[in-house]
Amino acid sequence: MEHIVFNETINGEEIVVRYPKSGDAGVMCEYINTLSKEKTYIMMQGEQMTITDEEKYLKGQLEKIGKKETVQLLLFVDGKIAGVTAIDLKNRIKSHIGVFGISLAKEYRGKGLGKLLMKLVLDEAKKLSKLKIVTLEVFAENEKAQNMYKSFGFVQYGMLPGGNLYKGKMVDDIQMYKNV
Repeated sequence: MEHIVFNETINGEEIVVRYPKSGDAGVMCEYINTLSKEKTYIMMQGEQMTITDEEKYLKGQLEKIGKKETVQLLLFVDGKIAGVTAIDLKNRIKSHIGVFGISLAKEYRGKGLGKLLMKLVLDEAKKLSKLKIVTLEVFAENEKAQNMYKSFGFVQYGMLPGGNLYKGKMVDDIQMYKNV
């Protein structure tokens, strides 16, 4: 059964945000591979996932969702995947900490969809009973993302100089957190 958390028409486009389902591996694989080729501010910088890798990842995520160890949402615009976000709980003595991640396809950036996704994933994460703190890491050069995170109450708690190898140069990695 499809678990939809948002479904509205905005500026003539149908925006649907929902949890992933078992048949999503193909669109998710295509999405992450496109972002990776772009070499945007994400962990993958040109590497390509196989459908087998994505199916394994998705199966693991669906199991974690069932155990209330993660929240993951997919954003679709007029039926096309446009973004992915998640808050994944750590384990053991850190099981109260969720790690936040978000990405948007290039053509959908700057339209407020990132803010929508962030609001929705933070709201959904309230269902994770153990969650007390949400952390994230952001490239120091990515000021737009930092400003968005600050607008949601995230504050910087650390910085790793040269923490990311990005487009052939070392870029600082900023760590932020928010109590929930």
